[in-house]
Amino acid sequence: MIGVGLELGANVIKIAVVEKRGQATKIRDFEVHKIDAKKGDTEDDVVSVVDDALKRLKAPRGEVVASVRAQDCMIREILVPFTDEEKIRKTVKYQAENYFTTASIDDLIIEYLKFAEADTKSKLLVAGIKKSHIARRLSFLDECGVDPRAIDLDVAALYNACKHAGVFEEQPAALVIDIEADTLKIAVVEEGRLRLARALRMRVNKASLQKARGGKGESGIYDTAADESQRLPVVILDDGEDDAFSLEDSGISEVEREGIIHRIFMEIDRTVASVNLGHDVDLIALTGPSCALEGIADLFSEHFEIPARRLDFAEFFGGEKGARKGGAALEGGTAIGLALKALGVDHAGMDFRQEEFGYQGTFDQLKRGLACTLTLLFALTFLYAFALKEQLHQKDEALGAVQDLQGSLYTVLFPSLYDTEFDHMELRESTYHGSLIAEQELLQQRFEGSDDDDAAVVSSLEILRRFSAAKAKLGQRWEIQVENVRINPRKHQQNTFRCSSPQPAAATAMAQALEGDDLLTVAPPQTQFDKRRNRTVFTLVLKIRDDLEEE
Repeated sequence: MIGVGLELGANVIKIAVVEKRGQATKIRDFEVHKIDAKKGDTEDDVVSVVDDALKRLKAPRGEVVASVRAQDCMIREILVPFTDEEKIRKTVKYQAENYFTTASIDDLIIEYLKFAEADTKSKLLVAGIKKSHIARRLSFLDECGVDPRAIDLDVAALYNACKHAGVFEEQPAALVIDIEADTLKIAVVEEGRLRLARALRMRVNKASLQKARGGKGESGIYDTAADESQRLPVVILDDGEDDAFSLEDSGISEVEREGIIHRIFMEIDRTVASVNLGHDVDLIALTGPSCALEGIADLFSEHFEIPARRLDFAEFFGGEKGARKGGAALEGGTAIGLALKALGVDHAGMDFRQEEFGYQGTFDQLKRGLACTLTLLFALTFLYAFALKEQLHQKDEALGAVQDLQGSLYTVLFPSLYDTEFDHMELRESTYHGSLIAEQELLQQRFEGSDDDDAAVVSSLEILRRFSAAKAKLGQRWEIQVENVRINPRKHQQNTFRCSSPQPAAATAMAQALEGDDLLTVAPPQTQFDKRRNRTVFTLVLKIRDDLEEE
C-alpha cells in the first residue's frame, strides 16, 4: 500500500510518499519545493510544480491526503456535557458556536478531537476553518489532478507522525516544536493525546514573532481559551518582509539568531502556561529545517532544563537514501503524517472534508459515465436475451415441424396392417425419430448385402425411398395402401410390393409413376379383385437395373 502526503505551505510544498509492506512503514520518496511569490511564481506555476512532482515520484493521485495550515484555522479548547462520541459528532458544531463568534457557524467547517473526559463531560480541541478556504484548496488540488481522500490540520499531521514513530511512549507530557522558514508550530501532547496546536509567523528583520491583525498592543500569541478577538493563531508578515530564513543561515547575525531563539523560548513558555497540564513536560521534540542548527537541542535543554532532541523521521520510517537527501529527516514530519493518514494511520482523527466537501471516493468522477454504461449494457443484455428467446421459439416451431414430418414419414413407411384404426405400426421407441432409427437398424440387419459378387449394390432404404416417392406423386386420391413389402437389394432379385386400392387403375398408375427410374425397373403389375374388401389387390415387382455400376 502507498500513501501520499501533500503539505501546502505559504512558501513551500512538501510531498512524502510512504509505502507499507506488512507491518513495516517506509518512506519511499520525499521532495521539498520552495515557492517564491516575489519572483513571479503564480498559482499556475505552483500547480505545475505539484503535478510534475507527483508524476516524477509516480505517486498514486487517488491516495493523497492534503493539509491546511493551523494559521488559517481558529482553534479552541471547549467542554461538552456528554461523553458519547455520536452525540459529540452531531452537536459539536453548535457547541462550538459560542466560541467562534466572529464568523457564522454555518460558514465554518468544524472538526475536533477528544483528549480527556471529566465525569460526564468531555474536553475537546476544536478547530474551525472557513468553507471558502476549503473550497479554494480543493479547487487548487483539482487543477493539480488530485482529489484528496482527506484534508488534515498540519499540526495534527505532525502529531500523527510523531505518535506513530513512538516519540511519546513513556512520556507523560511532551512538546513538539517545528521551526520552519517563516513559521513556528507548537504541539502540546499529554498522555499521548494532542492537547494544543498553535502556529505563529516569524519576521526576520526584527528577529521577532509578528503580531496578528488587531489593535495596537495586542499580543501575537493567543491561548485556546482566549476571546475570539484574539484569533488563534493567524499571524501575518508585513509586506516585503516575508523572506524565508533558517536559524543556521549565514546571513543572520549571531545577535539576530539569539533574539529569534529567545522569542521562541518566550512563546513556548506562554503556550505551556496557557494549558492546564496534569503532568510536567519532560520532553521537547524538535523538527523543521531550522532545527538543523548545530547545538540547538542543547540550547532548548539548557533553557527549559528538560531533555530535548531532534527528530529523525528518515530513521523512524526507514527512509531510503533519496528520502534522506530530500530532507525527510527534519522537514518531512507533517507530510509523512499526512501520508500515514492515507494508509489508515490517523491518531488525531481530524478531517475537514465534511458536509458539501465530503470525499466521494476515487471513482466519483466516473459515476455518471459508469451509470450510463451499465444502463446501456442492461439494454443490450435485454435485447440479446429477447433475441435468444425468439430464436428458441423459432427452433421449437422447427422442432415441432420436424416431429410432424417424422410422424408422417413413419406413417407412410410403416402403416398399420392389422388395425385400420391406427395410421402406422406401433412405435418401437417413445418418439417417431427413435422408432425410425430402430426400424432402420432392423432393416439393415435383415437386408444388408454381402461381399460376394451377388451382393447388394444399393441400400434397401433407397429402394423404399424410390417407391415412396413414386407413391407420393399419385397423391391421396388413389387411396393406395401398401400391405406387404419384400426387399432384396441384389441384382436380378425381385423386390415385391403388394398394394391395394379401391380403384382398378391404381396398379397401372403406380407402374407408370415408377417408369423411367434410373435405379429400378418395373414389371407389369399383377392384379386381382378382393370381393370381401371390395378392393383391387396388385403386386409390383421391382428390379435393380442391369446397367447400374457398382460404386
